[in-house]
Amino acid sequence: MPRPDPRALDLVLQRPDAQTLKAAALSFPEAGDRLIPAIRSALAAGATGNAAIDLVGALERFGTAARQARPELVDCLRTGRGAIVAARLLGCTSIPSPEPTALLLKAVQSADASLSIAAAVAHYQLSGEAEPALRTFAPLLATAKGPTHWYLASLTPLGSAAAPLLPTIEPLLTARYDWTRMAAAEAHHAITGSPDRAVPVLAELVSAAPVGLSALKALAATGEVPEHLRPTLRAFAFSPLRLLSDTPFSEETTPRRSYEPSPGGCSPTGSRARLLSADKSQEPEGGGGAGEGA
Repeated sequence: MPRPDPRALDLVLQRPDAQTLKAAALSFPEAGDRLIPAIRSALAAGATGNAAIDLVGALERFGTAARQARPELVDCLRTGRGAIVAARLLGCTSIPSPEPTALLLKAVQSADASLSIAAAVAHYQLSGEAEPALRTFAPLLATAKGPTHWYLASLTPLGSAAAPLLPTIEPLLTARYDWTRMAAAEAHHAITGSPDRAVPVLAELVSAAPVGLSALKALAATGEVPEHLRPTLRAFAFSPLRLLSDTPFSEETTPRRSYEPSPGGCSPTGSRARLLSADKSQEPEGGGGAGEGA
């Protein structure tokens, strides 16, 4: 794979904007010392909407180095500029301190379920206090309405602290909707550390479809592969369709594995976090509606 031309970084920094900074962070993850100050300046200047989201997304590429931008992330959370992504990044990169922890606890009360969930998980990551997160997730999972699979994917950073939610999660292992079963199995494994309930569910779902590839990744995390699944995995490994180009508009692109996760960076559920929300755009019609977990 050809390396990006380093002169492109100089051009970006001469006229930085949110989209080009995000693209530069993707292409030059080793250039945090140059890009993070530019991103911080753009956030401090009052970036809003998609621009704020892009800038925080760019910071994710730099892992713990993004801690330098904590003042800007705290201000984004306080003012509601890209608050959801700011909360997530604060949770997985910040050193615990009173101000962001208090702001996150306040955001848990938001009527926006996405912000409430992100803030609850981040608050747990900073404080170690699970009760606000448990109170947030319990009614969302109990009603099985809305994007249940997304709620399940979001709670995995709680690990064993989410054990009180198991009586609600376990029935979802047999849910009608395949994305819900996949996410329930992944969450069950993350909470219990045991593959016993998760592996049969995930193995049944493995296929070349988006949900099947997500199940395959979750199955790999358990460290167990049922013997009957090995021929399917061999077929995947040697399939002529195992490689996809980076863009459908050009034949002269660098091949990429179709099941390759989004590149690095911190996210609310670690290395697998963004997978489910990214795949939501590929769900079957009607998959995210009420009663999906039924």
